[in-house]
Amino acid sequence: MKPSWSIVAMLLLLGAAVFCAQRWGRETGRAACAAQVLEVQAVLRRQSQALDTMREEGARRSARVRQALATAQTGQADAQAAAARILALPPEGDACRAAEALIAREMP
Repeated sequence: MKPSWSIVAMLLLLGAAVFCAQRWGRETGRAACAAQVLEVQAVLRRQSQALDTMREEGARRSARVRQALATAQTGQADAQAAAARILALPPEGDACRAAEALIAREMP
């Protein structure tokens, strides 16, 4: 028995429909995957920007701390030099007044 042309046509249409459905499913999957990749890239970009901002802030704070440390060390050296000058005053005479005068000159 020979199949009728309508059955052959229906089988061909069914095969074409299955083929199209598989292809459409792959394309949909690819599109979903591409969307997820773009989303992950956006998240990574935001995280990278946040890390850059934190690095910049850390560098600024580090520079301020280095500057404050240098100022404190200069002040400490100045204080030590003033103390050495006071200790070098001659013991005779009115050393207390001379020390007060020296301290008054050294104070800004």
